[in-house]
Amino acid sequence: MFELVLQTLAYSGVGLAVLLVGFIALDLLTPGHLGSHVMEGNRGAGLIAATGLVSLGLILWFSIYFTGAGWDGLVDAGVFGLVGVITQAIGFLALDMLIPGKLADHCFDGATERVHPAAYVTAGIQLSAALVICAALT
Repeated sequence: MFELVLQTLAYSGVGLAVLLVGFIALDLLTPGHLGSHVMEGNRGAGLIAATGLVSLGLILWFSIYFTGAGWDGLVDAGVFGLVGVITQAIGFLALDMLIPGKLADHCFDGATERVHPAAYVTAGIQLSAALVICAALT
């Protein structure tokens, strides 16, 4: 049982690292500091941050479940998690090229009053990218 506890802690560490890298990547793609926008009550920023983290959580779950637990699957979880971060960033950048103006600027438009539709589109690309990776893992 002690070894299972160690493995759980190791997977938790890898998972948290991937989530932090994903949040940092999203922060770099958006104007200003994403965490500050969220704490100021910007609903678009909150939607984008939450969807990005949940999407990466799905990828991590699928990578652990389908590549096998134990020490051997630890690297797989990290690799597929990073693939998720990269895929979400590419999706964000691709949408940014297709939508007039800067996508991230639109997402944070309206601050606390409303959520700009661009934030829903951004959340959609994050979730869709995650689901593609999840399906590839099955």
